[in-house]
Amino acid sequence: MEPVLLGNIEIEIREVELLKILGSMGRAESWKGKGIEEKIERVLDRASNLIEPRGIYVITEGRKLGGTDIFNSLEKMAFSVCTIGERLEKEVGLLSRQDSILEAVLLDSAGSVAAEEVANYIENKIAEIATGEGKKISPRASPGYGEWKIANQRNLFELLPADRIGVTLASSMMMSPRKSISFAIHISETPVRLRGKNFLEKL
Repeated sequence: MEPVLLGNIEIEIREVELLKILGSMGRAESWKGKGIEEKIERVLDRASNLIEPRGIYVITEGRKLGGTDIFNSLEKMAFSVCTIGERLEKEVGLLSRQDSILEAVLLDSAGSVAAEEVANYIENKIAEIATGEGKKISPRASPGYGEWKIANQRNLFELLPADRIGVTLASSMMMSPRKSISFAIHISETPVRLRGKNFLEKL
């Protein structure tokens, strides 16, 4: 199968997900009483105007991913890279330089939520394909988790022309724009785990 390019992806940046991120940072309580609710509403609108959600994925055999043999036994997998583009990231940098730290943190967190929603969108597309074939999908996994080494990010980019959606890879294996996600999914009647202690065991 040839890589599938997805542009103009429509997603919703949900406030509940943004609040989860702020809670995990230990920031939600300390910002109470500072007009945080109004700021969040404005930031969500701002983020929605700054993001450019795009993605690319390919469905192929696990052995097609070079640099590692950990997926060789998996007959059908989906590999993907997605992004929200660079505009939001640049705006966060501008806010930081202006010492608008609260706004910068909120906007950066909204960008993280948006990137995750783009990945969810593509995961759902892959799930639809799998369902049409009478199969299921595994939860997605990214390079650097479990047995999948971060160094294999390079091989993923060799498999997928991520530059077509404006995503490049540095020698450190970090993606640019920063709000980008790469992942793999196993497609099978009995998919396996791709992360954690029970790597490659059936779900």
